[in-house]
Order: sequence, then structure tokens, then C-alpha cells
Amino acid sequence: MAAWDAAAEAVAPAHRPQARPRPKPVARKRPAPRRRVTGGVLWIVFVAVLLTGIVALNVAVLRLNVQLDRLSRERADLRAQNSALQSQLSSAASSQRIEQLAAKRLGLRPADPDSTAYVDLGRPGR
Repeated sequence: MAAWDAAAEAVAPAHRPQARPRPKPVARKRPAPRRRVTGGVLWIVFVAVLLTGIVALNVAVLRLNVQLDRLSRERADLRAQNSALQSQLSSAASSQRIEQLAAKRLGLRPADPDSTAYVDLGRPGR
């Protein structure tokens, strides 16, 4: 039997199992690849529209915040102006200032209490 093994080695140098040839893949029909692509494109467009809406909403909120800030500053300025005008009005309406202006511009002076006479007109309907 040794001769038989030597002869087998001479014919086949190493005992390797022969690789089977792979069967050719069977062509399968794929279900409408365009439909997949169209569905994906529709999702992308849908998400893009949603994101655009979110960005537009954020821009609108930002504009409103800027306008609110501007109006708050304007309100604070108007309140400060009103306070300054009230102060000017109260100082302009003071009796001491009116007496000084009457004396300076019109030459008027306060009446002497001793020379002041009062007239009693009585009560009407008496």
C-alpha cells in the first residue's frame, strides 16, 4: 500500500478538496428602485420644509425681541423725559418764581398788608 500512496502523491501533490464552482447568482427583480428614491426624496423635502419653517419662526421671534427691546428703551427714555418735564413744570409754577417774574417784567410788587382793604359784598340772595 505504500506504493499506492506514493502514486497518489505523485498524481496529486497534496490532498486538497477541490473547490466547487460557485453557482451563478440568480438575477432577482428588485421592487421599483425609483419608488424608494422618490420616497427618500419626499422625506428630504418634507424635513427641509420643516426646518425652513423652524428657521423662519426663530427669525420672527428674534425680530420681535429686537423690537421689544427697542420699545422698552424708548419707554424708559419717555419716562425720563416726563419726569424732567414734571420737574420743570413744578419749578415754573412755584409762587416765588412767579413773584420774581412779576416784579422783573411787569414792575409789580407785593401789596402792603396795611394798605389792603377788603370789601364785603354780602351774601347774594339776602
